[in-house]
Amino acid sequence: MKKDVKVKLLHRSSKADEESLYKIQSAGTEAKWGSCSFTFNPLEKNYDWLVIIDDISRIIPHGVEHLLCPKENTILVTTEPSSITRYGRAFAKQFHYLLTNQDENVLPHPNAIRSQTGNVWFYGRDYDEIVSVAEPTKTKKISTVCSNKQQGHTLHKLRYEFTKIMEERIPELERFGRGFRWIETKADALDDYEFHVAIENHYAPHVWTEKLADAFLGYTVPIYHGCPNVYEYFPKESVIQIDIHDVEGSISKIKEIIATEGEYERRLPAVKEARRRVIEEYNLLAMINKIVEASNGNKSKVSDYKIYNRKIMRIRDFPDLIRFLFWKIKNMIKE
Repeated sequence: MKKDVKVKLLHRSSKADEESLYKIQSAGTEAKWGSCSFTFNPLEKNYDWLVIIDDISRIIPHGVEHLLCPKENTILVTTEPSSITRYGRAFAKQFHYLLTNQDENVLPHPNAIRSQTGNVWFYGRDYDEIVSVAEPTKTKKISTVCSNKQQGHTLHKLRYEFTKIMEERIPELERFGRGFRWIETKADALDDYEFHVAIENHYAPHVWTEKLADAFLGYTVPIYHGCPNVYEYFPKESVIQIDIHDVEGSISKIKEIIATEGEYERRLPAVKEARRRVIEEYNLLAMINKIVEASNGNKSKVSDYKIYNRKIMRIRDFPDLIRFLFWKIKNMIKE
C-alpha cells in the first residue's frame, strides 16, 4: 500500500470545491487519515479511489461519473435506512464495495460491509476542538432534540408523540429542535447536560446515527431507542436503552435514572471510551482508510467505466423500478 492514496469522496450535494462537513472531522481540517488524502471536488480527475455517499453529485453532467480509477477502488456508502431510502440493487452493484446498514434482503451485494455508516456529526465543533476538550461541567440534568416531523412510515411520529409525553411527565427535560427551541449547534443541547434522550428514525441492526454519536461527543449519557446491537459498538455502561413502544416503562426508567445520585459519574468512563470510538474508529474517514489499507494491491487497469446515478439505474433495471414503486406505495399508505 502506497503511503499517499488520494480518495475522491462525494455525495449528492457536492459542489465544485473542497468544502465538506467530513473535512472538519480530520485533524487540522486537512482531510487526511492514515494512508488517505481526501478530495471533495466532483470535478477532480486525479484520484486513486472513488467513494460515493448515497448518490452521484448533482453537478456531474447527465448523472454519469466517468471513472478514472480501477473499478476495484470504488465504494458506495448508504447513510439512510431502508424505511427512508431505497438505493436500488443495480445502482449498488456498480461499486466494488458497499458500506451499508441495510439488510441483505433489501440491498444484496457480494462485497457488502454491513455496519454503521459513519454519518457526519452535527455536534458543531471540528476535530481539533473535540479532541482537546476535557469533560465539561454538567449543570443540567436531561435534554432531547426532537423536531416537529411526524412521518408515519418512519419512527418520526412515534418519537414526536413520546417526546410530548416526556415533556409532560419529566419536568427536568429540556427539548430542542425545529419548531420548538432553536439552537445554533447541537453542542448547545448537550454540553451542559448529564443525560440526553436520543431516538432514531429507524429501528434495525447497525442503524445508529449522529443522534447517538453527538451525545457521546458532548460527554452525555444517551438514553437511547434505536440500533438493537448497539452494544456491539459501545460499552454497555455508556448507553441506556429504552423502548418507546413501552411508554410507561420508558418514562419510569428515565425518572429513576435521573434521580439516582452519582449515576452520571458512574457511567462517565464508559462514555469517554464510546466518545473515543466515535472520533477515531466510527468516523467515516477512518472507516474508508481501513478499507483502502486492507484492499488487494492487484487492480485492473483504468478503463472507460461509467457509474450512473440512482434514477438512471432505476429506469434501466425494471425489477428495481418495480421494487421502488411498491416501496413508495407502501410508505404512502402508512402516512
